[in-house]
Amino acid sequence: MSPRSHAVDVLVVSWNSAQTLRQCLESVHGTEGCVRVLVIDNASMDDSLDCTDAAALVVAMAQNLGFARAVNALLAECNNEYALLLNPDVIVDSHTVGRSIDLLEHTGAGIVGANLRTADGTPDRAAARRFKSMRTVLLETLGLPRLSSRFDWQYFPGWDRTDSREVPCVNGAFMLMRTELLRDMGGLDESVFMYLEDLDLCWRVRERGLAVWFCADAMATHVGGASTAAGNVDQQAIAHLHRLDGTIEFIVRTSRFGKRPVLIGLLFVQTIVGMIHGAVTRDRVQFARHRRALRWLPRQLRSRTPPPPVSS
Repeated sequence: MSPRSHAVDVLVVSWNSAQTLRQCLESVHGTEGCVRVLVIDNASMDDSLDCTDAAALVVAMAQNLGFARAVNALLAECNNEYALLLNPDVIVDSHTVGRSIDLLEHTGAGIVGANLRTADGTPDRAAARRFKSMRTVLLETLGLPRLSSRFDWQYFPGWDRTDSREVPCVNGAFMLMRTELLRDMGGLDESVFMYLEDLDLCWRVRERGLAVWFCADAMATHVGGASTAAGNVDQQAIAHLHRLDGTIEFIVRTSRFGKRPVLIGLLFVQTIVGMIHGAVTRDRVQFARHRRALRWLPRQLRSRTPPPPVSS
């Protein structure tokens, strides 16, 4: 089979993904149409590499590059019209890729996301959402989304996800776009090691005047969090810092109300509450994650100090 006979290059970044990777790749190979799978392993500590197969192009790294650098490394190997960014903890239905391409071609969208479901079959709210902003962080800090779904503004309360529609952003677990567009945009932003790359990419696509669409008919199961959970306590704590770092950098850059000191103050309050909750519930991972964040956040008040890489 010549390279040009493939319709889609599927880009999978693996890190401690042995629990889900094999099933993910099996589901991709079972899709309608031709796909070419490219896997890059970010120095996993488990047997993730043993879960790949001969049908995939596999690149093994000696150290964890971070998500964005790994995707960009795979992007250099792409030679098909479409590129699909797919998490190793996603299992796609046989029609999912084809229906996503159909919607992208029909709407002229820049990015199409799938209708993700959790392992128990319920809708994954993060499959389509509004951008993180000072408003969403303030609502979370006040705890209002836990009191009523009316305040769960970021995740479109009241929408049952049965219709395809244009949305601000989709989840990076499944993002389909034209390879040429992704290359023209310079790939993913490598200044952030991991997390919120999907928000940044959707934001930049929309700045180009292109739409982001949620495809209701493109079904996929998203296990979620398997790679991070596989790390030790210190690795999970550092991963949490990267999530905070991505949140701060995205909101400061994109929100006119995104003042760094105010944002960090709100996140500091969330962190204190999280650490107290971890202590009360004796959740060692949660407590360690937030305790480390309490030391890191004050250093971000004036300028950014990126967290260390998540090493193996």
